[in-house]
Amino acid sequence: MNFLERFNFKKIDWMTVLIVLGLIAFGTVALASVMAKPFDGSEKGLADYMSKFNMEYLQKHMVNFIVGFAALVIVLILDYSIFKPITIWGYGAVIGLLLMLFVFGKVRGGAQGWFVFDSIERAIQPGELCKIALILMLSKYVSKAMDEQGCLKRFSDVGIALAITALPFLLIVLQPDYGTAIVLIVIMVSIFFVAGIKWYYVLPASGLCMIGLPLVYQYILTKEQRKRIDVFINPANVDSNASYQVNQSKMVIGSGRLFGKGFFGEPTLAQLRYVPARHTDFIFSGITEAVGFIGATVLILVFFILLFRWLYIASRARDNYGKCIVVGVVGMFAAHIFENIGMTMGAMPVTGIPLPFISYGGSNMLTNLIAVGLVLNVYMRSGAKKKKRYQSGLADGEALEARR
Repeated sequence: MNFLERFNFKKIDWMTVLIVLGLIAFGTVALASVMAKPFDGSEKGLADYMSKFNMEYLQKHMVNFIVGFAALVIVLILDYSIFKPITIWGYGAVIGLLLMLFVFGKVRGGAQGWFVFDSIERAIQPGELCKIALILMLSKYVSKAMDEQGCLKRFSDVGIALAITALPFLLIVLQPDYGTAIVLIVIMVSIFFVAGIKWYYVLPASGLCMIGLPLVYQYILTKEQRKRIDVFINPANVDSNASYQVNQSKMVIGSGRLFGKGFFGEPTLAQLRYVPARHTDFIFSGITEAVGFIGATVLILVFFILLFRWLYIASRARDNYGKCIVVGVVGMFAAHIFENIGMTMGAMPVTGIPLPFISYGGSNMLTNLIAVGLVLNVYMRSGAKKKKRYQSGLADGEALEARR
């Protein structure tokens, strides 16, 4: 019953809850808009509007949210310290799923990263769940090093952390899904940063990246993947086919101008399918068309407020394990937000990364809400360490009085 005794409904971080629910609600409206048939102003009543909506996607989106919310509640109820001894099993299960993809997986978006269940019209992407497994696994070993040494400085500890990251990273690269692989690296770097990794590891790693990235571009990436990077680096020197996605996305964003066209009021380019993957990877384009530059800026600010709130929660964690978990979650979300919004505007290469809480996708929604549950879990139990120290101090004081 110990984990139930520590559950305190009053200590839920309602700021996080309200922001996340607000983003999901806004994303649902955006999904309904971009996937609807074009509105022409002739709609009179509710029935006319409902006839334009793609109810299949909306229903699946709501089911995704319900499943994810149930997972969030389960993660929140259990004290996060319970995850530490069983993390290895979850990590091993995810690695097993990633290996099975090469036999049973289906190709979507150019990557063999999905288990597709045609009978129920559903698909699962183990690469998404891998992010949670990596956060917990790295947090377990890095926090242990922090507890023993004060920071991450032993070569053996750094080597273990690198190996933990390298295994899923390589399996995901082989799919190939470079977007998800990059997110794993950002998670690792974020946890290394909060662990105070020594500079004599950072400098050689930076040098290897400077040498290795051009080699990866030249000898490992496919021709199509190199084109995506070329569109980002020098769009003027690539053919129109290679830059089609980004150019269409920019056009849709630009059509929103300062205040946008609004939702459900007039036909939009997103509804006319000018932008590819308008409900997943490029949903930010359709959103900006609807709410304009001002609305899109507000959305980005809301994301930043959420991330800074989580950094505050990390600073209040009762132990290094909780701190690493929250910072790993921040790294995961920051990578998704920065890459997704950047690629829709041509500021980042196109990698197929969804926008958290907004893009359509069951695996991504499940992963995001599990991550939110972990953050709320750490916050709820952030006062346990202080209380324990206070009680320990009282006991020491009573023992001293007794000896006197």
